[in-house]
Amino acid sequence: MSFGKLKTHLRGIINRKDLTDALAGDFINLGIKEIERVCRVGSMEALLELSDWDGVRNSLTIPAQYLETIDIFTADGTLRLVSKDDFFAQCPTGRPEVFIKTGKSWMIKPYPAPGTTVFLHYYAETLPLLTDTDENVWSQAGFSAVVYAAAALAANYFQMEDQYVLSFQSKSDSLVEAILSQDLSEKWSGKTNMGRVSGRGEY
Repeated sequence: MSFGKLKTHLRGIINRKDLTDALAGDFINLGIKEIERVCRVGSMEALLELSDWDGVRNSLTIPAQYLETIDIFTADGTLRLVSKDDFFAQCPTGRPEVFIKTGKSWMIKPYPAPGTTVFLHYYAETLPLLTDTDENVWSQAGFSAVVYAAAALAANYFQMEDQYVLSFQSKSDSLVEAILSQDLSEKWSGKTNMGRVSGRGEY
């Protein structure tokens, strides 16, 4: 579903003349952010490759859309998150084995040698929807969850009765739970041929 259609659907639910197109768009994007605070599904995964190491530099800057680390690894294996004391006790030479998070970056030891590729596997935010034709994974596969999350935010903004806020939020939460449950099932079921989802609600 496109951004424009999401906004139209939201305005139909809230049914207020003062819910402008711009406000509806803000609520849709905020609704997506609310969902991404709790949701961690395969479609949010991203992989960053860094290979410009010089044997001296050992910091990896956190990407702008970063939400949560899955792991950091090289061709030799997965790096371990350790305490600062363990990190500083680590020898600086050899293959990278450990890392710590410091501010807006991670530090790696031993220092990656020239020619080494370090992979950052992480969960990332989706970019905001801007134009009416824009789509993203949430507008395509989780549109109802997004619309009801946005409706809860809009209902609260316009100081509608609590029953509306709670109803919209409950609907969004149940749809998000269904998305998480489906994603977990797919991760543990191995290779499958996916048909139409049934019995999970509309999302």
